[in-house]
Amino acid sequence: MFTNNQIDINSIPKLEDISLNPISKKYLNILYLNILLLYSSFIGIIVIINVLVKKDWAKDYFWHALFFLLISFLFQCVITYLGFNKRAYALRTQDVIHTKGLLVHQRTTVPFIRIQHLETKQSFVAKKLKLASLYVYTAGEAGGDLSIKGLPIDEANRINEFLNNKINERL
Repeated sequence: MFTNNQIDINSIPKLEDISLNPISKKYLNILYLNILLLYSSFIGIIVIINVLVKKDWAKDYFWHALFFLLISFLFQCVITYLGFNKRAYALRTQDVIHTKGLLVHQRTTVPFIRIQHLETKQSFVAKKLKLASLYVYTAGEAGGDLSIKGLPIDEANRINEFLNNKINERL
């Protein structure tokens, strides 16, 4: 016979009690490098516009735009630094959890049973810093996929192997 009993909310385990593993501090260098490249290109564009456009209004707005970009750059660096400590992950017996974000905090939990395949990737800079990103692709709707960036390469490979073993156990 079908039953649908109520669950006591206090008996559910709290996610805050989970001990999360931080990602490598070296990954902060990659984040800063990305920000630096982005804002350098913006500043380069406004410098080129300033040189090519011979109008007085362009000269006036150049300093405003440069000031705005520098303030935005500093703000982005501070937000990135503060949000970096929110990047963490945990492996449990049935799932993997990843958290990130300062202004918009995101916690993603992927059950092992939904994992379709895994990838470990390295960019050029990440390879030099011996870091990798672990991508977990899930079955079902889009948005359930998970990426953990900034893992030491040996740790990413160990997690990849562990998750592959979990996937193969159910086959």
